[in-house]
Amino acid sequence: MSLCQLLSILELFHIADGIERARLFSRFFQVVEKNLLLITVIMLEEIQSKPVVCVQLFLWNIMDLLRYPHELLCLMEKPSITMLWTRYTLWIPVYILSAATEGVTIYQALPYVEPKVPESSSSNSTGSSQLHLSFALMFYLPVLALGETTKLVDRHAWVS
Repeated sequence: MSLCQLLSILELFHIADGIERARLFSRFFQVVEKNLLLITVIMLEEIQSKPVVCVQLFLWNIMDLLRYPHELLCLMEKPSITMLWTRYTLWIPVYILSAATEGVTIYQALPYVEPKVPESSSSNSTGSSQLHLSFALMFYLPVLALGETTKLVDRHAWVS
């Protein structure tokens, strides 16, 4: 799953080359968001076993299964109205659930990266990295909400 998600960076090149018709900014934000969440899950072994991570990966795959067949048919210049309807109708609840599980995943990761007071007064690199990761995750939650709003607006602009 990690390799597949990291390869999603190629989607940005497809948009830039004109192979795929999408907005670069919103797709860039989506790819970065998913990869950051995936890196967080990989770094924190305690989070990997949480059920919300399994649900998150499942929802990401469902969203891709809704998107890629439609895009492939459009590239082949054989768009299907049924596939278009299915993609955008099922996308709404899956997208909302995916956004919610991303927030829950980050929220559940916070206790595992809480900054710990070092026992010695000397600077500890582990404590410093935990402090930075904790702040990054807390900052990520409002950015997640902003990104989800951006993607919804972008999705509405392409459908209209």
